[in-house]
Amino acid sequence: MTRHWQWRYWPLKAKLLFLTLSTSTLGIVLVCASLIVVENKSYQRQLESELHVIAGILAEQSAAALVFEDNNQLTSILSSLRRIETIRQVCVFDASGGVMSALNSEREESCPDINYAQPMGFSDNYYRLLQPVTLDDETVGHLYLISDLKALRAHIQTFIFIALSIGALIQLGLVFVALKLQRVVSEPILALSGTAERIAQEHDYSIRAPVSGQDELGRLGSTFNDMIETIQQQNRRILESRDSLERIVENRTSQLSLANKELEAFSYSVSHDLRQPLRAIEGFGQALEEDCEGQLNDTGKDYLRRIRAASVRMGNLIDGLLVLSRVSRQPLENQRFNLSDMLQEITEELNDIHSPLPTDVCIQSDVWLVGDDRMLRIAFQNLLENAWKYSAKEEKRVIDVSATSEANYITIAVKDNGVGFDMRYVSKLFVAFNRLHAPSEFSGTGIGLATVSRVIRRHSGDIFATSDVGAGATFYVKLPILPDGH
Repeated sequence: MTRHWQWRYWPLKAKLLFLTLSTSTLGIVLVCASLIVVENKSYQRQLESELHVIAGILAEQSAAALVFEDNNQLTSILSSLRRIETIRQVCVFDASGGVMSALNSEREESCPDINYAQPMGFSDNYYRLLQPVTLDDETVGHLYLISDLKALRAHIQTFIFIALSIGALIQLGLVFVALKLQRVVSEPILALSGTAERIAQEHDYSIRAPVSGQDELGRLGSTFNDMIETIQQQNRRILESRDSLERIVENRTSQLSLANKELEAFSYSVSHDLRQPLRAIEGFGQALEEDCEGQLNDTGKDYLRRIRAASVRMGNLIDGLLVLSRVSRQPLENQRFNLSDMLQEITEELNDIHSPLPTDVCIQSDVWLVGDDRMLRIAFQNLLENAWKYSAKEEKRVIDVSATSEANYITIAVKDNGVGFDMRYVSKLFVAFNRLHAPSEFSGTGIGLATVSRVIRRHSGDIFATSDVGAGATFYVKLPILPDGH
């Protein structure tokens, strides 16, 4: 069934008109059918009554002729019925059931044997009756009469035609009335529907639906207008809140911009102003060690060594802070790159810098990412440097880098066989300046993993770690799989 013929797609006017006309048509049909049935029964009773009257008159006139067996008289009496076209057969029987006289139409057969039961009343398009002929309360014979029902059929057909014609005229009148009346119901609803569509298209909540009357439709229109009024007020408050929020955001943006400028100024100060005295400390310390080493005792030499080591750590800390600040403010420039090749380059650099401890690094090949390769290089360099550093006390350094993909994410795992850490302190792992090992055990600034976390979260990813003390650690980097250019 196509949508055009489905009830739910009909217009409201068509539905109301269809329901009204269906109900009226059913009523007219039932009334006409009832009238036809009543008229048929009434005409049958009238016909039956007329035939019984005729049969009674014939029986009264034939009684004397039957007693005297006067066939000529009986024939003369029956011949008077020839003018009645509906009578098909009349038979007069004597008291023993013998045929005394008969009047037959051309199509009728001979008179039946009344000594055997015969069907009487309306049967097979005929009406049959058997009337006793009495004289002085004594039955002297019987009168058998058959009448066809052509008159009844013609009368009923005429009545049906008249009833249907009147019903059709009434139905035409009802169509006109229904067309007028359906507007009383449909027009307020259609007006309400049109108002709702207009509001939805124009987003103008000042529009109101016309209200007609105080009935249910009128109350529906009033309720609809009240609802639109409420929406209009809420929309006005939302717009006011949005304007206020935009002003707040603009103010906060201005403050943030100012803070960023101050942060840039601070970074510049750290980069230049703090580095200058550090270089002086380091330079004079080196000169003191070279020129005055013979004049210092062991305690002085130890103090000098501590001063130079502290200046180096301070320089590294400044470098870490600058990197952390840069990855927080630098805009992302996403592109597709081969992470496996990047990790291989970092591994070769670490092999060149650090002591020649036997090292086995396994990197999964053809791992591709979409992101800012400069920032992600900083993140994965920190992870590999950590793995390198914390496995330096093992007889052989073993590092494994693998990747798995699921749904819209790729997870890169960096696993080492180093000293590991206690999982009770895992919440402090990615917080700046928090360290889980003493500086005397492993050098560092406590900024590396905080920088890694900042880079990964700027790429809408996540980082977490698992470890057992003395059994190494595994860092998991979870990044979204983005199309090229995003």
